[in-house]
Amino acid sequence: MSMRVLAMLMATMIAGTAMAAEPAPLPAATAAEIAALADKAAAAIKPGQPLLALPLLGFGPHRAVLEYRQAGAPAAVHKTQAEIFHVVSGAGQLVTGGTLDAARAVDAANESGSGISGGNSRRVAAGDMIVVPSGVPHWIPSVEGRLVLISVKVPMP
Repeated sequence: MSMRVLAMLMATMIAGTAMAAEPAPLPAATAAEIAALADKAAAAIKPGQPLLALPLLGFGPHRAVLEYRQAGAPAAVHKTQAEIFHVVSGAGQLVTGGTLDAARAVDAANESGSGISGGNSRRVAAGDMIVVPSGVPHWIPSVEGRLVLISVKVPMP
């Protein structure tokens, strides 16, 4: 068999395999899976621990985590990522804007602080969705019982 015929045969086989292959499933989580992960977080969080974050989905540089919060936690700024919150259950206060109090670098792209001065405060509850652009301080200083949310980090160019 000539090299040309062999190359054509291999190309045909590769093309046929690619056409016959099923597309890879996209990352997804059902409501039941999210509820089960929230139950897992509730069982794993320790007394006095303000929040527990568990991985939910990931695709390339994008990731979603389930955050189970039972108390206020430090404020944050993400310099290279926007953050989208979807409140699954519970309620709490969200402060955005202003400036971080006692800011400290977590790494090159993130800062943490003890709170926020001069921000805007609002109550968030189940069903709410909030977008926090990159560079904007944000803080959940208090929760009402417990607050379960999905946090999606979106890399910004």
